[in-house]
Amino acid sequence: DPHCDGKPTTRGRWVIQNGPPDIERTMDLDGDGQCSGDIQHESDDKAHPPMGSHEWSMQCGQGTWMERRSLTLHDVPQGEKLTLLKGVGWEHPLGGWFNLRKWWYVGNTAAIPRLGLPSLNMQDAAAGFRTNFEEVVGSVTVWPSLLAMGATWDPPLVKAFGEAMGREFASKGANGILGPSVNVHRVARNGRNFEYMSGEDPYLGSRLAPAYVEGVQSQGVFAVVKHWVFNQQETNRNSESSVVDDKTAWELYYPPFQAAVDAGVSAVMCSYNRVDGEYACSNKKQLSVLHDQMGFKGFVQSDWWATHEQSLAKGLDQEMPGNRINEDTGNFFEPGNLLKEDQDVIDSATRRVLAVMYKMHLDKTTKCAPPHCKEWFLKNVSTPEHVALARSAAARSVVLLKNEGRLLPLEAESVRRIAIIGAAADAPPFSTHGRGQGQGDWATGDYYSGGGSGHLEGEVVTPFHGLSRKAAQHGFEVTYSLSDDVREAVRVAKSADVAIVVAGTTSGESRDRKNLSLDGDADRLIDAVAKVRRTIVLAEAPGAVLMPWRSAVESILIMFLGGQETGNAWADVIFG
Repeated sequence: DPHCDGKPTTRGRWVIQNGPPDIERTMDLDGDGQCSGDIQHESDDKAHPPMGSHEWSMQCGQGTWMERRSLTLHDVPQGEKLTLLKGVGWEHPLGGWFNLRKWWYVGNTAAIPRLGLPSLNMQDAAAGFRTNFEEVVGSVTVWPSLLAMGATWDPPLVKAFGEAMGREFASKGANGILGPSVNVHRVARNGRNFEYMSGEDPYLGSRLAPAYVEGVQSQGVFAVVKHWVFNQQETNRNSESSVVDDKTAWELYYPPFQAAVDAGVSAVMCSYNRVDGEYACSNKKQLSVLHDQMGFKGFVQSDWWATHEQSLAKGLDQEMPGNRINEDTGNFFEPGNLLKEDQDVIDSATRRVLAVMYKMHLDKTTKCAPPHCKEWFLKNVSTPEHVALARSAAARSVVLLKNEGRLLPLEAESVRRIAIIGAAADAPPFSTHGRGQGQGDWATGDYYSGGGSGHLEGEVVTPFHGLSRKAAQHGFEVTYSLSDDVREAVRVAKSADVAIVVAGTTSGESRDRKNLSLDGDADRLIDAVAKVRRTIVLAEAPGAVLMPWRSAVESILIMFLGGQETGNAWADVIFG
């Protein structure tokens, strides 16, 4: 443009190229042949300018995704606008509702090929690409939980983890990841604490959330930060109301979300709970905090079946997963309801979804549209490099709570024989697909991956196998009792120089922990072993645990559900 000389400016004449069919054109906003228009506030949506000022500077004479987005909006028929605002892929047969169609992602929107608009292919992500189809098991890395990643206190490591996980998602055909989960812990028994990387510290969350977002989105996969907001417990999560004053909210609960927004996160997922009596996904005050105070410019989607009214005008842009489970929950974004809304409200929500598509170049990089994604689901996307990173991350997540007499790391010069004790030392992973379980449900977790939508299944290195293998390499003799039988444990401990007791507990989505104790008879087991030998306790847990025996043992370490490399990570720490 001769008026701009190719220099960055907020005024310009924009040439739209490589857009969907019939949308290539030059636009002069006011028709006077001169550059005009404020790039931060183009179109009719003054309240929601294009996403993130750090990302969206304009080169005069060049079209970016912002202008393509705004122009495309005028060429999208009403019915196809509504398609972008509602999920698909789930069925509701015979009163059931957890029925995801085969080879669909956990979250999907329909593709619109005529306009060059891809499907949104979103998958759960607490510790990697969710293995909800049995055929996927063994083809992805089972990463440490996000709480474990939080315990590393290491933003560069979290970014590397995000990059690796983003590569796996992209290689599976997904273009969206339903994470990170960043809620600051408030209830110690919260069943989903293992998913929340902030732990109890908003500053920690505000440092790690950007690393995760930047890592994942660098791989062309958009991130969805969750759960907005004050979703601090699973008990009565669909009905409880959180009451938080503004000062506490900004100082304690908002910072990780603000940091994710500042890092350019693409979407936010609103939560199941109520806030001040109103459901989070229809809470105009809290949704306006995102847009008007935090500066979020992406789209807001509901958690699955968390919509209880048609709340487009209140700030919810997309309903997931798109089917109804009863008269009060789900399917409020069906076309008949949406068409009752003002056109500018529909356009604003559509614009935000399109903005993410173009920002992330999903129109060019999306690999498939369900149900035609089988070949991508079946790809083995884990790599030796990813496994090594998972092992390193799990080891660096270990928290050393006690090391009396500098017993650790173990050295062959002072210790010849070790005893590995406890049922948790060789506990199998839990399968949601029915193999060898006999009990439990979709919300059941194990000592490697928590339960619910965040559960992953794969080949796990148990503590026993990781420790015994490395012990042999270092010249230690190993004896063991892989049960919680106290008498047998004491007998084995007496035959060794040092006893390593592995104990654990877990949790899962939809219900809080019954207590903060380790599973089984672990407390009595540890106390008994500690009376006869120097004892190291390795605790595997989804959060806080009670340790009534802490003064009786020499060393205590905790790992917050370390994924498939749990055993190797323990060995790296114990033997140095």
